[in-house]
Amino acid sequence: MQQPGTVDEVWPSHAPENYQCPFCDMASGDFAFPDNLCEPGDLVYSDDLVLAFIASHGFDPEPGHVLVTPREHFELLYQLPDDVAARLMIVTRDIAVAIKKAWRPDGVTTRQHNEPAGSQHVWHYHQHVLPRWDNDGLYFTPKRPIVDPAVRARKAAELRAVL
Repeated sequence: MQQPGTVDEVWPSHAPENYQCPFCDMASGDFAFPDNLCEPGDLVYSDDLVLAFIASHGFDPEPGHVLVTPREHFELLYQLPDDVAARLMIVTRDIAVAIKKAWRPDGVTTRQHNEPAGSQHVWHYHQHVLPRWDNDGLYFTPKRPIVDPAVRARKAAELRAVL
């Protein structure tokens, strides 16, 4: 598999000029940016590579979803070094297990967004880990059609060609 590119070479930043990253502020522990909604008490977990903290914005009906972020600033999934990507997934799993033990939800959803078209709105990689309850209404996804096997095979071949 290919190694990730750098911000300047391959993946341009979508952050506005003079962006004050709230997650870098959280990682540094400085809380220097007045518009940052993160608080020291939000922190759930921290190590050399990642942080996990309660999100300032909730998803109804239950607040308390967790964001897992790299300590170092990476804007996009595409940029993550292998060691950071692996650690993010391990901590995401551990947070999901902790959510199950602490709050006993019916399930857990993880999700992650990249670039404006992918619904990203904080320009620092972050993985959402959300407690879920039956009929909580978080997703209203209509039943999706089954994709023709020939189309799936073509799409798989296109991806294999660039891996």
